[in-house]
Amino acid sequence: MGPSWEAVLLLLAVAGCGDHGLFPSTVDQGPDFSVSEVVFDQGFFYCRVEPVLFQSGCGPGNPAAGDPPNGCHSSVTSFRFSEYMNPVADTCNGVVPASVSIPPTAAQNYQTAQARMRRNPDQAPLLRYPTGQAQHPRTVFEPESAEADVIRQWATQYSTR
Repeated sequence: MGPSWEAVLLLLAVAGCGDHGLFPSTVDQGPDFSVSEVVFDQGFFYCRVEPVLFQSGCGPGNPAAGDPPNGCHSSVTSFRFSEYMNPVADTCNGVVPASVSIPPTAAQNYQTAQARMRRNPDQAPLLRYPTGQAQHPRTVFEPESAEADVIRQWATQYSTR
């Protein structure tokens, strides 16, 4: 007795899929395929965005708003945002001077914020969470505030690699 029709179908399905099968499951992107990475401007982050987040208490929290000490982004969530001595913004005059060495904590703040930013700021977790548009323990600043506008401005400050 020969194989069952289910076994034949299974064999055809397995043999027919994949790069070299009867029904390829991938698309050849060609030899020059690349995905450009959006990189938001570090200088704008250090000079404008990071100070807004610090002033809003996003790192250690704001006890006056009911946050427990060090209960926010300095220790509780995957979005680590830590305050540090001599913030880069203290050296800014619109741009970060080339001579300034970025401390590791500042670089980490940038990397975690960059990962939560989008070219469309209305989709960016960095804006949606503190404005209460996504689930967050409290509204840190209003969607139409000056703080939110700084984050929206950062969405326009990017390059692609």
